[in-house]
Amino acid sequence: MTSYSAALKTSVPATQVYKAITEEMSDWWASMDGQFLNLGDQAKTDFGGQSYWSFEASVLDEPERIELICHDANHIHEGLSDGIREEWLGTKLIFQITVLDGETRIDFTHEGLVQELECFQVCKAGWDHYFLRSLKDYLERK
Repeated sequence: MTSYSAALKTSVPATQVYKAITEEMSDWWASMDGQFLNLGDQAKTDFGGQSYWSFEASVLDEPERIELICHDANHIHEGLSDGIREEWLGTKLIFQITVLDGETRIDFTHEGLVQELECFQVCKAGWDHYFLRSLKDYLERK
């Protein structure tokens, strides 16, 4: 089972990328009720509806690696069953940040978001938008 993963490159320094993920998620993903400044910090998404996901920082290795574990999930999506509500529970958002030849590369894996999950296609489309486009645009506008 292969988890969702994607990568992007930017000219923005690794420290700014790290900050965008740990402190500024509300600016490129969903509104968050907290930041990830210390291990154990928790934050909950707010997409404006009933769906939400709560994450806890399990790895904060500035500026190279961030791991956020989903510890609460309530995914509601029209056209999909109630079975998707907790599909993200226990999954991990992993951001690996490396610098090579003056470029910063961000490798993102949503560990546990696998094709076998009912929400996979919807969530893949969401990450393709928020990670590959929204985060990249946000970083390069700053």
